[in-house]
Amino acid sequence: MVVKKIKYTKSTKPKEWQIANLVDYIRNPSVRNRGEKIEHAGGRNFITDTHTAQKLEMIALARETVRSKMPVNHWVFSWPEGEQPTRAQVDELVDIFLEKMGLNDHQAIYGLHCDTRNYHVHIAVNRVHPETLKVVRTNNGFDIREAHKIKAYIEKKQGWSELANAPFVYTEEGELAERKRLDSAVKPTPKAQDFERATGEKSAQRIAQERGHELIKNAESWAELHAALKQAGLRFEKKGSGAIIWVGEQAVKASSIDRAFSMGKLCKRLGEFVAGDYEDIALSSAPEPLYPALRAAWEMYRGAVRAEREAKKELEEKVRDEVNRLKEQQAKERREKLARIAKYGVPFLNIGRHCLKLKHVQQLRELRASLRATLPARRVKRFSDWLKTHGRPLNPLYAITHEDAGKARHPPSPLSTEAASLPQAKLFMEYAKAVNAERYRVTAIKMDANGEKKVMIQDKRNGESRGFTPEELLRRMPEIVKLARRGENIYYTPLSERKHHILIDDMSPEKVMQLQKDGFKPAVFLESSPDNYQCILTFPKFQWEFDREVGNRLASALNKRYGDQKLSGAVHPHRAPGFENRKPKHKREDGTFPLVNLSYAVRQECQKALVEARKIEQALATAQQQRERQANLLPSIAAQGTASPQQAYFKHWEDIRAHITIMDLSRVDAMIALRLRTNGHSQEEVEETIRVCAPEIRETRKGRNWERYAERTAAYAFGLAGDRDMERNSRYRELWLRVEWQEGPEQRTRMRF
Repeated sequence: MVVKKIKYTKSTKPKEWQIANLVDYIRNPSVRNRGEKIEHAGGRNFITDTHTAQKLEMIALARETVRSKMPVNHWVFSWPEGEQPTRAQVDELVDIFLEKMGLNDHQAIYGLHCDTRNYHVHIAVNRVHPETLKVVRTNNGFDIREAHKIKAYIEKKQGWSELANAPFVYTEEGELAERKRLDSAVKPTPKAQDFERATGEKSAQRIAQERGHELIKNAESWAELHAALKQAGLRFEKKGSGAIIWVGEQAVKASSIDRAFSMGKLCKRLGEFVAGDYEDIALSSAPEPLYPALRAAWEMYRGAVRAEREAKKELEEKVRDEVNRLKEQQAKERREKLARIAKYGVPFLNIGRHCLKLKHVQQLRELRASLRATLPARRVKRFSDWLKTHGRPLNPLYAITHEDAGKARHPPSPLSTEAASLPQAKLFMEYAKAVNAERYRVTAIKMDANGEKKVMIQDKRNGESRGFTPEELLRRMPEIVKLARRGENIYYTPLSERKHHILIDDMSPEKVMQLQKDGFKPAVFLESSPDNYQCILTFPKFQWEFDREVGNRLASALNKRYGDQKLSGAVHPHRAPGFENRKPKHKREDGTFPLVNLSYAVRQECQKALVEARKIEQALATAQQQRERQANLLPSIAAQGTASPQQAYFKHWEDIRAHITIMDLSRVDAMIALRLRTNGHSQEEVEETIRVCAPEIRETRKGRNWERYAERTAAYAFGLAGDRDMERNSRYRELWLRVEWQEGPEQRTRMRF
């Protein structure tokens, strides 16, 4: 097991927000990490039972401590891959943790999370005592050391595997023992390692450790130390009472490389400090890839990052230019209009100034919001994530770290005689040559006697499937044949970045003839069962945002015309040639099943399918243009009318109150926020509108953080829940637009949110 205390980082948000965010994440991790699931949750020492009420209890108790910026600690216990705790074991772990930490009476919220590899439990514990209202300092400040002791106790009690270098262990006699630490290879701090994973380049700390550790360790004098470090491209300097090592223009504490390299310990070993001469050394240092074997990919990643930064910088400059231009126009307008108003006296002049200020602030806010929407979202993220999207998942176990890594990699092993001799392999080579896909997904489906299916995707790793290259699939063919002999149905799915591979399923011989008469030229025909065919049409993609939609619509149309009425996906598995079709209805009297035959295989692209796809693309482009014109219509309507977002809020409020009786005003605000979003207002406008207007419809305005409330309401309207509710209420969009921009009340049909 591993135990970790999540370090508190200073934040501009109040502790109430931070506690709420932490507790929400513990109970619902998918909000922050899509692939993470909640398996079990619980709480200790609360009066209430619901999640919201317990969260408010914890916040209320934490507020009692004015001096403590964050009295709630966040702990994580993680199990290694392959170990899965039960709910009872998690509850027992939390009880043991609170008891041995001296927090038995304190509030605690915990949740067991599961991602693709590890189970881990998050614990949020409030150090404020519920009776004395004092913040408890656990184990006199050495709480991490105590947590490692607790972890060792839980490992012994529940039977979990121990960490190889854990600081504490329990002996066979049940006694706690501290593990004797042996000298091990130095490594960067967790913060430096996180930087390396994010950028793919070595941190300054790692470079200093690799180049300078042995040199400093073996130096017998200050002169020898300076000479060796200078030759390695490093500089050693004294700073205050400590020492730093310069890697180019980055400074690294000498003690972070090794505790034996602090200035005090070095002076004891080498004598009084003597400065070195580093005049000829270069002050800059080129970045180095963390894994030399991935140098080419790393350089591509850095180029993508630079290109993204340059593009964003250009757009930001454009935003500044537009804002400055608008400010100049506003200054000119103020000079002209205020000069005309001044003759009416100071009171009128002040009124004019105030009105112009409100108008100009609104203009600037709208301009910034519209320009901010044009800024591209950050696409190039962490180096490891970028590698996954380019088919090179980062795995340090296989990334060779010496300079001749490219030469050290073994070439792929040749195809074995067994795999090459299999009839399924020969058919696949003929099939793959015709389909001409980049990769192929292999799916094995086992059908039980009761009709249930068990699906296994062969190349799926960590929840992701990219398929096999033809060479990889051929090498795995003996394994696939073994699966088929076990009674599983084998399917192929061709995958390509630049081509569609449309499947037409369940075709009769007459439909096969009709398809060819209509001008379609398939690459492959498969006889999946007697007198039942599947065909694959290959044609290029258009390389634009609606490629998937084009493929789906064309697949649906062709299958309705020639094949399976229900099939509608552009990426769809089909029967693998050479393997049995083990559907129960095809079982013969002797217990055998028919083989899937490769009836036709010619490498060609279907021009007729390309023409049909182009028609669908043009229809989608036209629809998108109409949506854009409709969206651009809103500003013109706004210019003609008088409705600001705040005015629109009260119009929607009157409309809702006239047709629906709702006591919960928070729900009313959510409905209005959704309407404002539907009518084209930005998230910033909706948030500001809720903050200003929501208190006005309530009798009591105090006792609520309106900033936080407005942020949550706008986040709902523009989040996944808002997308869902917009789709459900799409029939009311026209009505909501009329409510907002028409001046007087009118008779409207009764509606539901």
